[in-house]
Amino acid sequence: MVGMTTSSRRANPATRASRADAYRHDSVSVAFTAALSAGLVALIGLALSFIVTLGSWALAPHASETGPDAVARVAVGLWLYTHHVPLNIDGVPLGLVPIGLLLIPGLLAYAGGRQVARVARPQSLADVTRAVIPYALVYGVLAAVVAGVVRSEVVQPAPRTAFFAATLIAVIGGGWGLLRGSGLQGAAIEAVPPSIRAVGASAAAGLATVVMVAAVLTTVAIAIGFPDAAEAYRALDAGWSGAPVLLLLTLAFVPNLVMWTAALTTGVGFGLGGDGVVSPQSVDYGALPVFPPLAALPPQGEPGVWAYVALAAPLLGGYAVAAVLYRRQRGIPVEHLAARAAAAGALAGAGLGVCCWLSAGSVGDQALTALGPVGWRVGVVAAVQMALVAAVVAWELHRRQGTARRRLIDLRDRVALPPKLPHQVKTALRRR
Repeated sequence: MVGMTTSSRRANPATRASRADAYRHDSVSVAFTAALSAGLVALIGLALSFIVTLGSWALAPHASETGPDAVARVAVGLWLYTHHVPLNIDGVPLGLVPIGLLLIPGLLAYAGGRQVARVARPQSLADVTRAVIPYALVYGVLAAVVAGVVRSEVVQPAPRTAFFAATLIAVIGGGWGLLRGSGLQGAAIEAVPPSIRAVGASAAAGLATVVMVAAVLTTVAIAIGFPDAAEAYRALDAGWSGAPVLLLLTLAFVPNLVMWTAALTTGVGFGLGGDGVVSPQSVDYGALPVFPPLAALPPQGEPGVWAYVALAAPLLGGYAVAAVLYRRQRGIPVEHLAARAAAAGALAGAGLGVCCWLSAGSVGDQALTALGPVGWRVGVVAAVQMALVAAVVAWELHRRQGTARRRLIDLRDRVALPPKLPHQVKTALRRR
């Protein structure tokens, strides 16, 4: 028995070393798998861009001096453009990016993350982190390298912007794909403290409420302006080869219009060119490019009553924040509930500001240098509005359930009165 015990103890260091070697081997294989998947995702995205661009070029009439090399550079630039990377094509800045195009690299990154999960089979959140880091870094580096290689007089993307944009998309899309593919999304959610989860869920509900109201208003505006949009579509005369690209850009630009409408509901409004503005007070803008989605813009002049009705969207968002938070944490003190509701409302407003910032940009360097809302202004105003409404509504919901004190300040809790003093005061008043 003594010999057996001694031999087992001597074998422990070797066992530990073998486990460490296996762990290092697994880490290397996971990193290699993630890097390979990121490269495949980038190649698939580039292939789709090449198919669309080269197909349109080959089927449409073009000048003889426009060769396939220039078209290939434009195709690569279009792939970077879908990552929300501004371009400079033939000296014309193109900073206004349709938000809908982000779905293409986002879905591809999500699919790549699920593939990594099927191969690497992560068992914990630490394994997911070790997989998503090389996945995102390789994808971002590839985007930066491609942006540097493709730079020419025809297309001039920014490699630094391409790296950060592609890395962020890979982290979000690939990370969620890894969590879904490994079934660890529940563990990731449970790893967040309950109070933070409640604040995040209520903030998401408030942001979704504002966006839904803006989407309904945008749908009505598109329906009203549909004849003008059809006329603009015919005026562009894209032909049967360029019509699919124009239709794709039109659909991808609809989320931008939704964010512009959301900025309008906060009272800030959005700009249209150097001097143009659309706000609840006035609608004034100059000449705009012929683009079908712009037919949904309101006519110039007084916006009418509908603009003031739209101002209720942030109020509804604040109410949604308070309702969701109260449902999740109704048992906490009313002061804490109101404070967390205010924080969630501010977070929802900040998220709206980020979305509005993504929807804005410029086309050219002259009259259309500022299209869309100013993100930080929308974020500040929406955060204040939704925070105040959420705090007040949360306090009122708590009070109606009878769990809050009826008086904010009760002097009997602050001052120790003699037991006979109230009776003496009542007697003196009766004598008078």
